Amino acid sequence: MAKKISVISGQALSAGGQPVAGARVFFIGSPVPVPDVALLTDAAGRFSLTAPAPGAYRIGCNSDRFGSAAITVNVPEGQNVEVEIRVG
Repeated sequence: MAKKISVISGQALSAGGQPVAGARVFFIGSPVPVPDVALLTDAAGRFSLTAPAPGAYRIGCNSDRFGSAAITVNVPEGQNVEVEIRVG
């Protein structure tokens, strides 16, 4: 049986709760090797990252305007996870 890929999706928000567009989101740490790339949040601050294995993922978020933040997300096998990152 093939492993199910999970998705970590979420939204980057400012300390005041406003969506942060154009923030860089990337993996800081993961249970398996992942590409060293960053993606940009959309106009609503939304993003999606592929989590190829279950476990704890450390996600970083940087915004030139609002600052940076990092969170740890636990991903169960084959389940998608929704998160919120507050920057600033």
